[in-house]
Formats: sequence, structure tokens, C-alpha cells
Amino acid sequence: MGGRIRDHLLMIGCLLLAGCANVKFTGLRELAPVPEVTPSIIYVADFPLDPQSIRIETGVLPVSPVSSDKSDESETLFPRLLGMPVERAVRARELVNLMATSLVEDLRNLGLNAYRLNANGQAAADSLLVRGTFIQIDEGNRLHRALIGFGDGKTELEVLTSLSDLASGVPRPFCELGTTARSSRRAGAIISFDPYVALGRFMMDGLDLDKNVMESAGWIARKIAQTIQHHNCAAGG
Repeated sequence: MGGRIRDHLLMIGCLLLAGCANVKFTGLRELAPVPEVTPSIIYVADFPLDPQSIRIETGVLPVSPVSSDKSDESETLFPRLLGMPVERAVRARELVNLMATSLVEDLRNLGLNAYRLNANGQAAADSLLVRGTFIQIDEGNRLHRALIGFGDGKTELEVLTSLSDLASGVPRPFCELGTTARSSRRAGAIISFDPYVALGRFMMDGLDLDKNVMESAGWIARKIAQTIQHHNCAAGG
């Protein structure tokens, strides 16, 4: 289910609306020598996220926040597109799930054997572990993004990711990288004087933070692949 929801987000957010998130690296540190042996498996741990740390945008519609027991966005995606608020804890769980599933899928698309680490799972010795933390999450102001644009009301996402060797049985971090992402700075719909364009922009801009997460995961996955290939944290710039 998570993969299908991610596909819907990509299709809606990046095909129907040009101008995806802007991602950049903010820091890169080599903490220890990079393992010379190519890992048999890359495990992706869930990035911890305190729901109270999310700067939530209040829903446009004056209704009670949407709740869900699902880990993905199968029950909240379309209400959120319409401007309905989502419970803070639910939104946090969705973002954690989206980052983990996106990283696993992107790593696999790069030819790496990647799996999501279960809470009580036993990791193989010849493997690597991807861990991370959400440093900042800001949902911004969707109305401002949709109508005004040019960066007004932008979403913001900052993530710190580490790559660890599991050869000794305990994680040994050897690379650490930071990324930031924000929504596009494209012009708002107000210049079109078309209410249908404005409505479409408003709905699609509800996916901006999800695009931040997915595009950040793509950048991180490519950096991991380069590090493994060249045995160098600084590979690929």
C-alpha cells in the first residue's frame, strides 16, 4: 500500500504540476574510514520524529482534524488535498513512513539490496545501516504558496542522515550528511486571474512537504550509492 501511495504522490505532484522541491546538501562529514567491502544489504531505520516538533499548518476547512490508524497516507491524502487538517501524530507517522519507504525504493532503483529495518530485526554483519533525524519540518502556508508564490509560505524540511557499518555487530557511523528542501519558488496562481488554476494550485500545493521528503530521500540514496561505489564519503561532490 505504501508504494502505491508514494506513486500517487509522485504522479499527482510532479507530473500534473511542474516545479518540484528544491533540495541541497548542507553538510558532509567522514566520521571514520569507509568500508572497503560492498555491503550485502542496506538497512533503513525509521527516522525518529516528535509530532510536537512539526510546524503544522492549520487546515483551511473549519473541521476536526482527520485521524487514521494507517502508517501511510491512504486515508488522509485526498482530505488533505481539499484543505482538511490532519492530526499531528498521524502526520508525523506518515512522514516517517514516507521517508523510509522512499529511501528503500530509491536505493533499490540504484541497484542496491535495501530493506526497511524492523524494530526487533536482526541485521546481517556484512551490511550497512542508514539512520537519520528530522531536524526541521515546516508545512508553511499553502494559500500563500498557491496564490502568491515566489517562495512565500514555503515548506521547509531539514534532515540529518548517517551511514553506519555493522561488521562489528554494533553500528559504527562513518558518514554523516545534512540536506534541506523547500517548496518551489514558482509564481502563484493569482497572476492568471483564473479561479480554476488557483483551485488546482491550492490542491496540489498540499503535497509540497511530501515532495520535500521524497526528493530528499532520492538525493540521500544517490549519495549513499556514490559512497559505496567509491569508498569515499565525498564522492560525487
